[in-house]
Amino acid sequence: MIGKTREYPKEIMILEAIVRRFPPDDFKKAEFEKKLYRKRAGYKGEKTLDYFLDQVDHTEMVMLHDLRIPINSTHFQIDTLILTPYFLLIIDSKNYAGTLIFLPEFNQLIRIQNEIEEVFPDPILQTKIQASQLKAFLKNHHISTPSIENLVAISNAQAIIKNPTNDKEVSYRVFRSSNVAFKIPTFYNKHPQSLLSKNDMKKIARHLIKAHEPLVPDPKSMNLPFDKMVQGVQCPSCEAFGMDYHQGKWTCKNCGLKSPDAHFQALKDYFLIYGPSMTSKQFREFMKVGSPSTAKRLLASMNLTFDGTTKGRTYFPGKSFFD
Repeated sequence: MIGKTREYPKEIMILEAIVRRFPPDDFKKAEFEKKLYRKRAGYKGEKTLDYFLDQVDHTEMVMLHDLRIPINSTHFQIDTLILTPYFLLIIDSKNYAGTLIFLPEFNQLIRIQNEIEEVFPDPILQTKIQASQLKAFLKNHHISTPSIENLVAISNAQAIIKNPTNDKEVSYRVFRSSNVAFKIPTFYNKHPQSLLSKNDMKKIARHLIKAHEPLVPDPKSMNLPFDKMVQGVQCPSCEAFGMDYHQGKWTCKNCGLKSPDAHFQALKDYFLIYGPSMTSKQFREFMKVGSPSTAKRLLASMNLTFDGTTKGRTYFPGKSFFD
C-alpha cells in the first residue's frame, strides 16, 4: 500500500510563479529559471521511479514518498521509503544526464555533460546519512526497527553510469529506476527474518507522516523585485499578460482568447509570491479589475476562506486551492 503519495512540490509552484512574473529584462531571472529547471528535473526523476515502483507487488509493503522530517535543528529528506516486515529501504532518485562517474573513495559523483565536468555529493553517502537519521528519529520515538537499507536510482535512461574502481558497494547500491522490481527482492534474501507486523509498519508510517514538514520557501527571503513583478491576468493560450474582464469573461488583447476562469492562475501566483492573504483592493490592483463589485463576485466564486466583515474582509486560499 502507499501510505504517503508524492505531491507536486510547493517549492516548484513558487518558482513557477516567480519565473512567470519576474521582470523580463532583469538579469536575475535566469537564476530562478535555472533553479526551476533543476527542481523540475528532480521531480521528474522521482515520478519515473514511482512509475516502476507501481509495478512492484505492494502486498507486504508500505510506501512513503517525499518525506521531510525534523531532527535536532534541521531536517532530513527521503525521496522514497519502503517499509517491509523484514527491512526498511530508502531509495534516493537522481535524474542526472550525461556520464556519471562514481568515486566513493572521495565521496564524489562526477558528471560530464557537453564536455563540462561537475562534482556532486556522493548519493550513496547521502542515503547512508538518511538511514542514520531515520534510525535516530525512530529511536527517539521508542520504535525498534529492522535493518535500514539504501539504494540510489538513476532515473535518466540516457545517463551513462561508470564505476571505474569497480567498487562493490557502487555496483550493489546504484541501479537504473527501470530495474527496481528486480533490485528489491535481493534484500529479502539478505534479511529473511520477519521482524515487523502490519501494525508495526502502520505505526512507523503514522509517526513519519505526522512529523513530515513540507518545504515551503519564503519568497520574502529571495530578494525579489516585488514592486516590479508583472501583474495582471495571463492568457492561458499565448501567455500574454493583461487580459480584460467583461461580461463574465476574460479577453486576451493579443490573441483574442476568451476565458471565464483565467484569473485562477493569477490568484495562485499572488498567494505563492506575496503571501497567504489578499484583500479585495489587492485583488483589483493585481488583476487590473476596476469594479469593486466585480472583484467581490470573482472572489466569492473561488475556493477561498475569509476573515472579517464585508468591507474589511481578507481572503485566504482554501484547503484544496492549489490542487
